[in-house]
Parts: sequence; C-alpha cells; structure tokens
Amino acid sequence: MTAGTTREEFLGRLRATGTGDTAATPPPRFASDRRGPSGFIESWTALGGTAERVPAEDLPAAVAAYAAGRDGPLLAGPGIDVAADLTWPDCGSQAAAGAAVGVVRAVAAAAQTGTVFLRADDNQGRAASLLPPACIFVVDADSVVDTLGDFLRGIGDPPSQLVAVTGPSRSADIESTLVIGVHGPGEVHAILTA
Repeated sequence: MTAGTTREEFLGRLRATGTGDTAATPPPRFASDRRGPSGFIESWTALGGTAERVPAEDLPAAVAAYAAGRDGPLLAGPGIDVAADLTWPDCGSQAAAGAAVGVVRAVAAAAQTGTVFLRADDNQGRAASLLPPACIFVVDADSVVDTLGDFLRGIGDPPSQLVAVTGPSRSADIESTLVIGVHGPGEVHAILTA
C-alpha cells in the first residue's frame, strides 16, 4: 500500500486483478494416501513404532502384554484404567523416572504422518509420556483423522500445550549420528481401541 491509498482502494485493486482471490487452499499431497486407523498404523510402524487394534474392553490385557517382561514398573497416566504399579501424578517425578513403560491417552492421531496428539491438561503434564524408555499411547480409533491439518482445524479452543508425537524420539544433533530415545521414549506403541 502506498501513502495516500486507503485500505479499501488497495483491496479493490487486488480484487480487480484477481490476486486477492481467497479460493480454498488446495489439499496437501502426500507420497501415499493413508487414511483412517489402518493408514495410521501403516505410517506409525514405518517410523519405528509398533501398534495394535483391540476392543476397548481388552485394553488392560494389551497393556499388560506389552509391558510384560520389562525391567521396571508400569506407569499409568490419569484416566487410564489398567493395572499399573504407579499412577501419574500421584507417584511423583522421581518414581516416574524409574518406570519401564508409561501409558497415556492421546486425543487423536493423524494417518498420513503417523502422529499422535497429547493434551498436557488431559495427561497432567508430559512426564508419563517422556520419562519412561517406552510409552504406550492409547488412541480411540474413531479419533483418527487423515492429516495434521484436519486435527488442527477441528481443535476449537486449544490447550496450553499440545504435543505431537511421530514415532520414537530421535536426534542426529550429535555429530550427525542418529540416536534413538534422546528426548523421550525410544520405544513407542500405539493401541487403537474401538
């Protein structure tokens, strides 16, 4: 906009030339067309995670089977109804740091990218998903969306912190060497319930 030009004049010129077109943004293009729970599992496992789909009533058994044989206690986040040795936040961060497996609830997942979304207010922080070397993310299969954008557009009032987890924690910051499990769990498992 130049000096002496009103906002209305500027916008009028844009509309007249067609450069102010507000047409819908084209949909993103991905290398594959992964959709729904099956697409999420395909993306998640391609990134190094493991996944399974179980009926909601079988969740405690699925969590117990994944955690079996691990050296250390099972840590359950708030609202996860499983037989756990520790519950967050009641156990405190010192005990949580000694857990072998954490279990937290994800509010949604994106099929294209293999991403789970955690609300810090639902899980009362991030400790239960970050401190143990392995983490189970419980996802309602009906909450799986196709893309990150689909989730973000439908979020409404966002929480103070929203965490997107896409596979095991990894970093190549140290001499360009890939290291798994640096900033969070090195093993991630998704359990989709129906």
